[in-house]
Amino acid sequence: MDQESILAEFSDREFDSNSYASKLAGTNRVAEVLVLVNDKVRNLDSFIYQHVAKHHSELLDKASEIDTLHNVLRSTETRVASLSCSMEKLKLRVNSPYHTLESQVTQFRHLQSCCELLRKISRIALLVGRIQGRVGDLSKASAYLNELEYLYSTLDWEGIHVLESYRRLVAQVREDMVSQAWNLVKNSYELADQAQLGLGLQVFQHLGMLPEVICDLVRQWEREFNSSLTTAVDVDALTKRIRSRQSNGSPGGPGAASLPISGGQAAAFYVAMWTSLDGLMDKLERFLSHCRLLGLTLLKKRETSSGLAHTTSKDRLLGAATPSLPSLAELVVGELLANWHDPADSARRNLITLVFGTTQLNLPESSSGFDSTEEEKMTEPFPTFLHNGEDEDFSEFCSQLSKSDGFLGWASGRLATELLKATEQSSQIKEALEGEYPKLLKLVLDLARRIRGKQTSGSFEGLKGASLTSAIDTPQCLTEAFAPFETAYLSRSLSRLFDRVAMSFSTSGGNVVPSTIELDGIIQSAANELAYASVNYNFLKKVARNVSKTVAMFATKIENLVAVGAAASQVTDSPTTGQQNNIRLVNTLCTFGTQLKLTCSRRLRNLPVLQSTDGQQLSSPFTVIYESLESKLNTLCTNILEPLLQSIGDTVEEHIGAIHSENFNLPDSVGGANGESLESSYIAALQELLGRIRNEYLSGLSQPLVSGPPNVYTLTSSQPSKSCSPVSDSRMGVSGCFTCGEIAFQNTLRPYLTRWIDVFVQHVSLVRPLSEHGRLRLATECKEFELSLVPLTAPDIGYSLSALVPEAYSTLRVVRSILLAETEQIVQAYIGVAQAPSGQQPLDTSLPASLVCQHLFSRAPSEIRSPYEAAGWSARRYVSWVLDRETEEERIAFLCNGLTVYAREVEMRQQKEYPPIFVLLRSFLQHFNEPSSQPKEKTNPSESALAEVMA
Repeated sequence: MDQESILAEFSDREFDSNSYASKLAGTNRVAEVLVLVNDKVRNLDSFIYQHVAKHHSELLDKASEIDTLHNVLRSTETRVASLSCSMEKLKLRVNSPYHTLESQVTQFRHLQSCCELLRKISRIALLVGRIQGRVGDLSKASAYLNELEYLYSTLDWEGIHVLESYRRLVAQVREDMVSQAWNLVKNSYELADQAQLGLGLQVFQHLGMLPEVICDLVRQWEREFNSSLTTAVDVDALTKRIRSRQSNGSPGGPGAASLPISGGQAAAFYVAMWTSLDGLMDKLERFLSHCRLLGLTLLKKRETSSGLAHTTSKDRLLGAATPSLPSLAELVVGELLANWHDPADSARRNLITLVFGTTQLNLPESSSGFDSTEEEKMTEPFPTFLHNGEDEDFSEFCSQLSKSDGFLGWASGRLATELLKATEQSSQIKEALEGEYPKLLKLVLDLARRIRGKQTSGSFEGLKGASLTSAIDTPQCLTEAFAPFETAYLSRSLSRLFDRVAMSFSTSGGNVVPSTIELDGIIQSAANELAYASVNYNFLKKVARNVSKTVAMFATKIENLVAVGAAASQVTDSPTTGQQNNIRLVNTLCTFGTQLKLTCSRRLRNLPVLQSTDGQQLSSPFTVIYESLESKLNTLCTNILEPLLQSIGDTVEEHIGAIHSENFNLPDSVGGANGESLESSYIAALQELLGRIRNEYLSGLSQPLVSGPPNVYTLTSSQPSKSCSPVSDSRMGVSGCFTCGEIAFQNTLRPYLTRWIDVFVQHVSLVRPLSEHGRLRLATECKEFELSLVPLTAPDIGYSLSALVPEAYSTLRVVRSILLAETEQIVQAYIGVAQAPSGQQPLDTSLPASLVCQHLFSRAPSEIRSPYEAAGWSARRYVSWVLDRETEEERIAFLCNGLTVYAREVEMRQQKEYPPIFVLLRSFLQHFNEPSSQPKEKTNPSESALAEVMA
């Protein structure tokens, strides 16, 4: 064991000398340990001695300081003892006056309490005397009673005989006042007396019962409405009522009560049900009037007793900053806001919101669109003091009120629930509500009309404290409640119309056009459906959409009968059965559209529901029908006639192409000397073709009525129109339906006439060689071509060639003048070099430059080939290409290439001179090709060559 371990044991806090000695005695090392300990003790003594010797002066200073501190503490203890003795003496001197003052303060407090109690007793006695003296003035008496109840609430009145007697009197007076106030409220609704109702409500407000009274009234109306609604759609109740009436005339046999409703009983059942629903709407009108009167009275009636603020919860809202006396509505809303977060108060809050929702205040959050001044007036019912500390609650109240439909919204929900439940339980009620929905809608509209009449009759005029709008301008919530029945009725209506159309085609046979009687049946069915729906404008529009769907179905049925294929489009032989049937289908479509339009106009034009609507409506019920007639029937008529017109067009273009087989290069003497006819064979063939088509293929088209007074389906204008429109009427819309087969054909013919004239003038411009006599002959044939198209037109009814295609007709006339003009005159007129000689009409330059240039090529000698010949094309291919191009630049570029080819041929032949017409052609093309020629010189060799020639 070394010295460190031995010394470590002595430094341990748990060192025990006895146990250590015993332990050491058993190790035979006692002497060694003693020597070590003695040595360490001597070292410690030596260290202490050296330290004391080194710090001797400091230790003496500390010892003297301790002696001084001891003296100071002894002196302080003496002074504290002296002060304590003085305090005890002072307590003995103050104790007696304190007890005397305490007893006097207690006496004064008791005196004050007695005086306060006596003052309140005196006030109570005074108020009781005033109540007894003002028995007839309920408002003042109720205000006094309110103050009495407040005073009793601040007193411990039990045991005071006077106050107990007064208390019994107050309770009796309160019961009497509550009874009188209820009588005022009930009588006011019977007499529609707002002043009497306001007095009763003010009494309840003084008694602290106003919110509960409002809720009781609304609950009573709800119970009565629910009872009437249940009875109105109760099959058993309705059946008993019918049979009780029948039993008054003749007694029923045994088991009569269990017989099913059938025959005359079914009719009586429906009458009883509709009578009950009519009575239900009368009650709903009465309840809405009551609820509105209650809301208006709450807004108008103001609290006149300014001393009652402490008796209600409005003291937390009004305070001294209230600018004027609040209305009863403000007090009720203030109490609602005070208990806004109380879950038990949610039912009362909903009922009161129902009342104000019926009156429908214009709240600050409502986006009314008025200016700031008007909005300030609208927020008067709830002034800004309600916002103080209640911003979130008031905003939530305003949000609930703006979303509420009032009592009408609640009643609509109940109606929807009970009627749907009744239809599930009774097929008779379901049949009545779905099959006769217009009756139900009429009841709703009559209800809305009566409500609006009461609101605008002045019954509630003079309300200056609030700006109000009716929450039931339109019964939107009611119409939404009846939406399932409306949907079912519209579905049934559409099925009836579709069945009528399907029956008309099924009875006519598979491929036979419906007869006039069957068409009249469809039209009368559609008119009847519209007449049934005329109770409401929006409902009429929905039924009109059903009629438009019927028109679409009729068009689909007709389309299935249309003959297609080669047999329907050939024009070489006699008309086929399919072609004749197609003409009858076109006539049927026009007859159907015309008669439907006429029937709608005649039977529904003067309906009140149309007279009362805004004439500027973009989509009226009749516009929906007429647009369907135009989009479905007109399109189908065009599709039926187009295959025939396409075949006619192909044949006409073939005949026109035969112009190049004629010889137009004969001198003047040849034609005159031999007496040859100037009419070409292709013109004669074309006239024969179109005349035969009119007589054989188109003779079956129905013609418009032109005699008698003008009406909506008679064409009276001499000008063409796309359709025969009815008399202009903003409420009836404008129809574009073809009134007869001839008009349908003329409208379909218009684009084909334009193409035929374009093809003809293009071929005329390409005819070569062409002498001066040939040009005169071509001018004559332009007139003959115009006459050959006349059989297809109908000038007697305003569809002449000039009216159908005025632009193409003008082009045909101008071509004649170009043919008769000199070459130099044509070029100068188009490039604007010189003016026309005096006394001579200037040349019309409305023709496209490419067409005129083609004719100039025809006047050139044979060495200057036509551009299409230089390109290796046929005349028909070139004409088709020209008509497919939309811009003149492409056509002019093609003509420039043709002249370029000639320029290269001249270079190859090393010809010294050009024909005179070449210079004219060069000037003409240079004038019209100048804007686009520069960029092409670098990339197109032919145009570069042309540019060199032109240079």
